[in-house]
Amino acid sequence: MNGLIFLGNGKMSVFGGPADEGVGPHEGLALVGPTDLGIWWWSCLFLSQQPEGTTGLARRLNPRAFYVAMRWDYATHSKQLLRNTVVKLTNPANGLHVLVRPVDFGPGDGSVIDGQTTKDTGRIADLSPGAATALGLTTDGVVRCELVG
Repeated sequence: MNGLIFLGNGKMSVFGGPADEGVGPHEGLALVGPTDLGIWWWSCLFLSQQPEGTTGLARRLNPRAFYVAMRWDYATHSKQLLRNTVVKLTNPANGLHVLVRPVDFGPGDGSVIDGQTTKDTGRIADLSPGAATALGLTTDGVVRCELVG
C-alpha cells in the first residue's frame, strides 16, 4: 500500500483507560492481547500497572496515548495488517490531524456479536481521550479516518 486509504467521515466518541465505564473491567481488545505488552509498539499505549479491580486491557489503555477503535472490515483490512499500520485522524473543522494505532473493534452499530446485540451509537470511531483532545474534538464531533499505507 502507498498513500492514504479513506475509511470514512463520521461522528466519534472516546474510549479506554481506567475511567471508561463504557467498557467492562475485564474487557479485552480485538487487536491487542496481554502477550503484546512486551512489544514496544504496543506497550507505549498502556499504563504500566493494571488499574485496581480490572483485568482487561481496555481499562489499562493510557488515556494520553493515541489509539482508535473502528468497525474494521477484516476481509479488506486483516487483523495482521491493522496491527502493523497506523490511522490518520483529521478534524475537518480545523484541519488538525494525528496518527493513531488501531487497537479494537467498535463502536457499536446494532449488530449481533457473540449472541448479543450491540447498541447502535451512530459513530464511526472511538478515539483515545488524548487523540480527541489533540484534535479539538468532543463526543459526536466529526472525524475523518484514513489508513496509512
